[in-house]
Amino acid sequence: MSGGFRAHPEHLGAGARKAHEHADRVEHHSRALDSATQGKVLGRGKFGKLVEKAVRPVVDSMIKDMSKAMAGTHRSLGHGLEITKKNLDEAEKAVREGLKGDRTSLNKHGIKLGDGQSIPGREALQHQYDKQVRERVDELAKQGHGPGRHLRVSDDQLKARLGKPFQERRRRPQETVRDDRGRPVRQPAQYEMVWDRNENGFLNSRDKIDPLHGPEGPNRPEAVRYDDYEKVDQYGNPKKHTCDNYSTAFKDEEAYMYAELRARQKIDLGEGPPHPARLTPEEAWGPGDHRDKFKGYYLDPTNPMGPTGPNYRNVNFEGASIEAWYYPDGKGGYTLATMFPKPDHAHNPVS
Repeated sequence: MSGGFRAHPEHLGAGARKAHEHADRVEHHSRALDSATQGKVLGRGKFGKLVEKAVRPVVDSMIKDMSKAMAGTHRSLGHGLEITKKNLDEAEKAVREGLKGDRTSLNKHGIKLGDGQSIPGREALQHQYDKQVRERVDELAKQGHGPGRHLRVSDDQLKARLGKPFQERRRRPQETVRDDRGRPVRQPAQYEMVWDRNENGFLNSRDKIDPLHGPEGPNRPEAVRYDDYEKVDQYGNPKKHTCDNYSTAFKDEEAYMYAELRARQKIDLGEGPPHPARLTPEEAWGPGDHRDKFKGYYLDPTNPMGPTGPNYRNVNFEGASIEAWYYPDGKGGYTLATMFPKPDHAHNPVS
């Protein structure tokens, strides 16, 4: 080439744009990784410094190099591009080394990177997500009895919580018998055994076992088997456990966690304390049919007892709601006392 040759301005511009775009991609890729993990896996601190100290200077120096090149000959342009490429290579190397360094901190959280992986895969991230859900539910379990009675319970525990229906001896209604003068004739009383019911027609029961005592609750000594885990009388003696018409629970911890998150936004301070929060399944999880997120039983009103014990009906959760109760924590926040699925009587007949 002759010494007087000068690159065409359009070619110079195209070269500058390509180099600039490449640098932008490096920076965007670095920031995207940090954003996608929301600072929970790779962390903003260390990784953010890589972008700030390794990638950002490349962009600045590249612009400076290209500006000089545009004002000089093709040789200065080539030199500028060579410097820029070198800086980009060093930046990418720094990013890769930084990610390798994060393997140690990821391992602390049970996340292992496979060969060739620079970021955790789907399985590792799912493991971390499940761990965070579990830890949040653990925290709620320390606040109150919600998870212990309405989440982390088996079907047998839900049934045992309903107790056993009982019968009472009651006088049977009799027709009035009159003598030939029309006067009532006194008759001997007749009695019958009937299942005790409440005003809504549901069976009353006794000997209810609190799920908070764990799976071994039914095997506890009879003297304490039916004690409530939390409530005591004025003398400090445990009260007997109580349960409403239904024994209900959420099926999985993720559904419980998100329902509680929404309930916390709907605390009614005009009632209580404890303060209620009431919401629909759609408000908790969005549009759709969410009946499969619940489970529950109630004593069969038409056939209370079988050969081996009480008979039960599955709760129909059509039209059900979610109810939670909160106490002030004294720090400007609220602790969850309990949260449970509340069935609609209209969809759970007693006949």
